Amino acid sequence: MNFTFKMRLGAVAAGMLVLGCKIPSSPIVVRVDAIHVAPARLSLVPFQAAPLTIAVSAGHGDGTGLLQWSTTGGSIINNGNFSGVLHVTYSSPAQPGDYLLIVTTAIGVPADTAHISVTSTPVPVNTVTVAPASKSIVVGDTTRFSTTLWDSTGSALFGRAVTWSLSDSTKATIAGSGFVQAIAAGTTTIIATSEGRSGTAVLTVNP
Repeated sequence: MNFTFKMRLGAVAAGMLVLGCKIPSSPIVVRVDAIHVAPARLSLVPFQAAPLTIAVSAGHGDGTGLLQWSTTGGSIINNGNFSGVLHVTYSSPAQPGDYLLIVTTAIGVPADTAHISVTSTPVPVNTVTVAPASKSIVVGDTTRFSTTLWDSTGSALFGRAVTWSLSDSTKATIAGSGFVQAIAAGTTTIIATSEGRSGTAVLTVNP
């Protein structure tokens, strides 16, 4: 009887020991695999501000909190993280020249760089890109198109006037900010013009 009692007591004690022990889980280590700064090239005048985005490819979570940035001239304001993408504003310095905006991590890798050319006078617009390139909506719906302006070297331009128009205004209306409302079924071309250069997109309106 004593032997049986001791065995049962030992089994209970062993069970309590197993239940009381917590096996620690492995810590989640966020690893930044790649950084992408956009646009990669900008052309500005002194004291001009421009928006940039910093996208991060990371394993096991959001890697934006591990980023560090610096610039060889000008200043940077962090506007926050939206859907995993950092939005920043770069303000150019007073002195014309070529500058860098460098984004990396504490260990220096990976990294990406935006190249900024600051000129005393604005460089002309060479190309206008409209996004999205095509869009389908139904009558009564609204959508928005946006533009990116480029100079002859492929640098993004900011602060230029853009006018919007349609090839067929019976199919939709368009506002100065690129907002479009569909009014009749059919197809029309969205046209954005800046400094004599134009870019286009196609809008299809379904009944």
